[in-house]
Amino acid sequence: MKSDLKKQLSTLSMYERAILMFCLRAYFNSGNYTNNLPLGEMLPDVAAVFDVNPSVNVFAKLAELQLTTNGQPAVKVFESMTYDKNGQTLVTVLNKQADLNALLKVVDN
Repeated sequence: MKSDLKKQLSTLSMYERAILMFCLRAYFNSGNYTNNLPLGEMLPDVAAVFDVNPSVNVFAKLAELQLTTNGQPAVKVFESMTYDKNGQTLVTVLNKQADLNALLKVVDN
């Protein structure tokens, strides 16, 4: 799991890694799988891209990030990732089936 996950993580942009860390920390602090990232405040240039075309996913690699645990089939880390144009927020929902604890350990190292 670790080598495949590390390979996937190495392809993420700096912004995607920051968003992943934000979502994981928010989950472990609140227990809530849904996160609202203030994209307009954090990354106004990226928010502007979404404002022009909300169907574009500039975080496609992050949205497709998958985990495998103990020989189980791969599971996506995020159930969904959508953009709320009114609040300029990226709404992410972490997958309840993903081993988020193991993911955090790999990401933190």
